[in-house]
This record gives sequence, C-alpha cells and structure tokens, in this order.
Amino acid sequence: MRSFEEMTGIVDGNIRYSGFGFREFFEILPDAFVVRPEISRSESIKLFSKALRECRHAGKMNGDHLIERAEAIHRSSLAVPQVKFALWTKFRATNMASHPSFRLCWHGVEVRSAARLPKHLRHSDYFFGGFGRIYPDEPQGFGHIIMYCADRTEARAVERMMDTLQLVTGLINLYEVWQGRTLWAGRNWTDGRLWLGPNQFVFREKEFLSDKNILYNTDYDEESWRQNPLSMDRVLKVVPIVRRALSALKNHPLNDMLSRSVMLLQDGFVARDSNHRLLRYWSALEQIYVESNDKMRSNEKILDRAIFAEAEPEICRWKLSHIARLRNNYVHAGGSSDDLNYMSQFLREMLARHINHWIFKGINLKNHREMLDLVSMSSDRDMLLNRRKLINKRLKYIDDIVNTFEVD
Repeated sequence: MRSFEEMTGIVDGNIRYSGFGFREFFEILPDAFVVRPEISRSESIKLFSKALRECRHAGKMNGDHLIERAEAIHRSSLAVPQVKFALWTKFRATNMASHPSFRLCWHGVEVRSAARLPKHLRHSDYFFGGFGRIYPDEPQGFGHIIMYCADRTEARAVERMMDTLQLVTGLINLYEVWQGRTLWAGRNWTDGRLWLGPNQFVFREKEFLSDKNILYNTDYDEESWRQNPLSMDRVLKVVPIVRRALSALKNHPLNDMLSRSVMLLQDGFVARDSNHRLLRYWSALEQIYVESNDKMRSNEKILDRAIFAEAEPEICRWKLSHIARLRNNYVHAGGSSDDLNYMSQFLREMLARHINHWIFKGINLKNHREMLDLVSMSSDRDMLLNRRKLINKRLKYIDDIVNTFEVD
C-alpha cells in the first residue's frame, strides 16, 4: 500500500498515477487477504481495487481500512436486486434445424441450443468503434447456444455464463472424442470440434448491451470454423452423459478442481497450436494431481500420482516424462509429423479417462486432499495389506495407551 501511495497523487479530487505499475497491485491484492469462496477472482480484484482507490482518496492507507471498505462495498453490492441476463453465440454444429434442441443447467445458468433465436434476442448488424461492422448472423448455416442467468451485475453474469459455456463445451468435446484419435488434416484441425463463436452478445432483460461492450473470440477464423464442424446428431448422442456428469458435479466434493480441469481441457481442445494444446492438457493434469496451494508443482509428484490406476504404469510414466520434457523445452514446431501431436493425444485420452473416473467414482471422497492421499499410496496389493495390518497394530497401541489412563 505504501508503494501504491508513492506512485499516486490526489489532484483536483482525482487520483493521478505516475505510471502503469498500479495495475499490478490490483491484480495481486486478493492474494494478501482471505477471500470468501463465493467471490470469484475477477470480482475480488474489482472489489479490492475499488476499496484501495477509496482509501487513497480518504488518506487512510492501511490494511484495516482497506478491509473495512471492501466489506462495505461488498455489502452494498449484495443489496442490489438480481435481474435476468442472457448471452448467446454461434454454435459450431450443422443441421440444427432438423434436430431437437437440448437444455442443460449448471449452478443457476440455463444453457439451450437453438437453430433460430427467439425474437427478443435477435439483432441486426451494427457498427462498433475499433472493430468495424458486426454481423450477428455470421457465420450463416449454424445455430446458436443461449445462456440465461439472474445476477446483480452484468460482469458477474457474463463471467458465470462464459464459464458455464466453457465447462459444457469441454464435456461435450470430451465425450464426443472419447477414446478416439484425431486424424490431422491441415493447420486448422483441432482435437475438439466445439469452439467459441466469433462474438458473444449480451442482453439485460430485453436490452441489448453488446453495442457498448463487445465480447469476441480473438482466435476466430471463418475458414477454420467451416472445416469439419460437428453434426447436431453427434452432439445429441453425448448430451445425456454430459447431463449426468453435470448432475454428479453439482454437489461433488471435487467440483472446483474437476470443473477447472475440464475448462483447461477445453482450452486444449480448441487450440490449433500444438505447443499451446500440450501446455493446457498438462495444466489440467496438474489441477487434478497437485495440491492447489503447491507452488512448486513437481513433475515427479504428478507422474507418481497420475499412474495410480494405469494398466501399464511404467510405460505410462515414460510417456508422461517425455511429455513433461516437451512442455519444459517448448521447442517443437508442432507440425503434423511431430511427435508432439501424438503425445498430446495420448495425454488427452488419459485426461478424459481420469476426469470421467473422478466425476462418477470420486463422489464419496471427503475432499481433494483425501483423493491425493489415495492416489499417493502404493499400487502393490501385498504392500497395502501389510500396511493395513501395521495400521491396525498402531491403532491398538493408541487404544491401549488411552485405556491405561482410565480410572476403574
């Protein structure tokens, strides 16, 4: 806070900054405090940065006043009534008009597919400064994915809906390519065929908001979009298992970890660059098999835990070790003849199996820590049986010690 005060000044009642370093303070502010789990990272950054600016105006630059202002701002925001928001984007599936739509729900966000938009969500093309003319109907020949939720602010609603879209498309891609290999056919090919649309249009009730703040996919390319899209009948085949997965995740003890893993997996699914794809897959593996507060993230720890249920653990370990080297070196070009593609597909298949396993088989675990303790145990059955005997003996010693202090 002292550094922030030194790089700012109050001129005519406004904060004047002497450089751009203040933005770095805003990004790391939540790390200095214990933030409630229901407050997202982006929301906490906005909350604390606003509190910090108010403290600077008031001349009270200390931690106690910052916490006091942040709590007051948060209480004020909770008093704002919720309103209904909608967000839609193009859905990369063909023949939607000749197939039924689907509907999914995730933590208060409703997701629907639609060949044709409801009237209140349609909008003609318009000009947006800095971007040019926006054509909501492009690319033609494709339907839409629509999300609805109620929230207090546009920013919170958009974040929830975009995260839900990432999770849902990640699960659809996961089960659509289940135990399959991608046959590469050019630079525009990806592991998963459901991508984010070119633009995302936001509505508050029936008010169009995207003429003020446009959301867009920086990686969108129409030529790539039109090559090898997913058919709607294929989507509908995997929707039932996606619905079951979302239902299992709803009150799952590993919900946060698994949701983040699926979203990272989706980042890899849509990546056209092999290096980026491998990095995102590896990050998803880290989410599963490393403690969330572990800053070192040792590769050896990941390898030891990730092979806990593999039929050929040594071969799997060699492959993962090779992938770790590829990730660390980051020197491969990522061409279709490069082993980077083959290794990333191996990792993707493995991730899909492990994520699916923990979604449906990890529901009885207490928490992530218990899961990591479980996979850290030896896979040698005889060794585990011997350890069980030893544990029972140790428990008996403890009971005997307690009993010696009891009064008859």
